[in-house]
Formats: sequence, structure tokens, C-alpha cells
Amino acid sequence: MSEYVTSAYGEALFKLMKKKNIEKVTVDELCEEGGIGRATYFRNFKSKDEIITAYIIMKWREYEQEHRLKEHPINDSYRVRRYFDFCYSLRGKNDLIIGQGHQGAILSAYEVIMTDSDTEHTSDTYESYYLAYGLFGVFMKWARNGYAESAQEMTQIVLERIFSGNI
Repeated sequence: MSEYVTSAYGEALFKLMKKKNIEKVTVDELCEEGGIGRATYFRNFKSKDEIITAYIIMKWREYEQEHRLKEHPINDSYRVRRYFDFCYSLRGKNDLIIGQGHQGAILSAYEVIMTDSDTEHTSDTYESYYLAYGLFGVFMKWARNGYAESAQEMTQIVLERIFSGNI
């Protein structure tokens, strides 16, 4: 699926979610708001959660490339900090997703992102899933606390307590 389609449906869905619960958003409303037809929706997505997942993955891949994150190991402070900066940059959207009980779409995105299953360099390992679920858990705690800690403070927590093995 194209970035254009993902972006159009993603932005349309988030706009509609600001007005009403995702469960009440119809495919017709989504297509009208996104300016793309029903056939394209059904050809690319099975659910609105899939739109959210695809949107987060798309945004992450753009961010990852822009900040050259693949040049840094996963436990490098630069990469960890960029992860929290990215999460914070989507705060409004994340809050909508979580507030409407669809955080599973975020977790699905993390699974893809951490395993690189959408790229040619797939890393379908236990470690990849451990990181996906672990970072998701840390993110959820941070989001539910209202992002009380800064991205830098979250970086320190992850580096010192999780990556060092001193939980």
C-alpha cells in the first residue's frame, strides 16, 4: 500500500476520532474525509486498527530514516532518546488511540517496527519481540502518567533500568 493511502486514511481517521469514538466512525465517513474511495479502503485494510498500525509504522520509518537510527544499536542512548521523542511527537494521536481503547494497534506497530517485518531485513527473534512488548509497556506507563517525565528522563530510565539488566 502506498504512503499516500496510509497517510490520507490515517489523518482522516484521527480527525474523525477527535469528534467521536472510533467504533462510531463509518467507512463512508472515513473515505469521504480521506478523499479516497471505498474500494481502496477494502483493498488495503481490514479494520480501522490496521489503519492506525500502518500509519504509526509509516511515520516511524520516515522518522527512522530522517534520524539515521539504523546506524545505532537498539540500546544506544541516541536511538533510545529518538524513540521517546517520536512517541512524544505523536502524543495527541496516541492519547486518542489509548483513550478509545485501541492501544493494541500501537502494539501491532511496535511488533512490526522491532522485528523489521515490513523490510527485507526481518529479525523475527525472541529478543525483537521482547523489546517490542517491553518498549510498548514502558510507553503505555509513560502515556498513562501524562508524559510526566521528559524524553530524556525516559531515556535514562530505559538505559539504566532495562538495558543494563538492573530492573
